[in-house]
Amino acid sequence: MSQPDPGSARVTAPVPDAAGAAPTSRITGGSALVAGGATFGLGLFFAGMAVLALASGHGEFSGHIGVGLAVWGALVMALGVFALRRAPWIRGPLLAVGLLHLLAFGQSALVQPWALLGAAAALAAVLGALWSSVRRAGAP
Repeated sequence: MSQPDPGSARVTAPVPDAAGAAPTSRITGGSALVAGGATFGLGLFFAGMAVLALASGHGEFSGHIGVGLAVWGALVMALGVFALRRAPWIRGPLLAVGLLHLLAFGQSALVQPWALLGAAAALAAVLGALWSSVRRAGAP
């Protein structure tokens, strides 16, 4: 039976940053503010659309659409709050929701220029979620 290579089982400890703290996967400072604020704003937009759909009075279909928009808006706003509170797990959900909205609003902008506002908010959420990790990766 052969001996395992002692170097292959080595686990390296995280390298501290310039301030002496070990890097984490948490979203940080301004990144949390940008990503969380933009995501919360998108959630408010969907909540507003839910109110409009429910108030339209077009029957059961609009009611179901309104309920779906209300649930989605609440979920997106909750993600924004978790981002502002710098939850350690928030980066993945922020990226998923941000990219989804960026693609949806981006393709709608071809026929409705106002959709560029939603695309800009989604882009801010994606960039805010990525910024702290990109900055850490580029640090010496």
